[in-house]
Amino acid sequence: MIPIRNFLGANPINHCRYNEKYLLHLLRLKQRGSKASLARQTGLTAAAVGGIIKSLQEKGLVETVGKVQGDMGQPATLFSLSKGGAYGLGVSINRGHIETVLINFVGDVVASNKHEIILPSPQEALALVLKDIDSLVSSVASNISSRIAGIGVAQPYNIGSWKQDNADWSAWDSFNLAAMLSSGTGIAAYSQNDVNAAAIAEMIYGANTGHDDFVYAFFGGSQVQSFGGGLILNGECHNGASNNAGDIGLIPVPVGVIPTSASKDGHSTTFLTNRCSLHSLVRHLRSEGAVIHNAEEFHLAINQHPKATTAWINDCVNALESAVYAIQAIVDIPELVIDCEDSDLPIVKRIIQQLGIKIAGFHHRGLIMPSVRKGTFGSAASAIGAATLPLDSSFSPKATAP
Repeated sequence: MIPIRNFLGANPINHCRYNEKYLLHLLRLKQRGSKASLARQTGLTAAAVGGIIKSLQEKGLVETVGKVQGDMGQPATLFSLSKGGAYGLGVSINRGHIETVLINFVGDVVASNKHEIILPSPQEALALVLKDIDSLVSSVASNISSRIAGIGVAQPYNIGSWKQDNADWSAWDSFNLAAMLSSGTGIAAYSQNDVNAAAIAEMIYGANTGHDDFVYAFFGGSQVQSFGGGLILNGECHNGASNNAGDIGLIPVPVGVIPTSASKDGHSTTFLTNRCSLHSLVRHLRSEGAVIHNAEEFHLAINQHPKATTAWINDCVNALESAVYAIQAIVDIPELVIDCEDSDLPIVKRIIQQLGIKIAGFHHRGLIMPSVRKGTFGSAASAIGAATLPLDSSFSPKATAP
């Protein structure tokens, strides 16, 4: 393993004041700003902001990106994060893949490695990820590797609950991958639920729609039952008491018209994931005679069984509609962001379009429906979100008490 010099110990950013981290946080969210605009947002004087900007420029974290003409006077200089100011490593662990990425300070993927494999035992996964980190760090210049803030890990909680599908998974519930990666590399590591991490990536680096509140949903791949969500409130990921807030796949919904999505115990309700995960479409297509053992056969079956696919989409959208009503009654968010694996975009795009049309016409006692849009990052969402975790810990004002 190539030693990774701990950026926090090698750079005075570790001793940044709260206001410096606050300006960095604003630039991460707003992408760019002038001294005057940053002063208005922080409540600091323009002179104070100027001093902070100068300090951050000296540390290589902020750079000048142009000028903008105001209503009067000289054009104002615009500042943004320096792409090469800091980097984060992200590891996404899922039941169907393992992905490791290196992102820069503005969220661009600099290097990545992905394995489409059924999740192995924890020790096998650890060895694979350490090898991938070694490969990624070796592939970049030393000035990049010396600015790596840490490692983030994104993985589903309670993987062991799926041990009936794979005996190796039972060991994951007692295995701290982040701690083992920190021990193996010598730098700090952080962990988060996989869909929460994807929601964080969308919040910080995704399409800037101006919304600080949204529910994020992700359609996992077709080979395992995976449909989850995350909740962003006031620009923060809301984890909840047991770190499962926003997991919309567990919302109870009525049993639909697709027989394969019915509750096994005969109840009149089922979980949303049983009607909306793409694996539930696999079950439905198999009931129609399709042979599906992998993602390629799944997409082939969709084309070969258009009527069965359309019936499932209609049922999925009906279930999502019920879930959205429940969500709005509790959190009243303005936006629902839906993402998926890149290869599944054609079918998920149909779901997004149909759901948006269906809920747009709903009006009842002041309950306002959210807009619905596709997420920004697709397959890389949770890995990018994982890589933001060490950057958040290093440069977010949340990590430093004023």
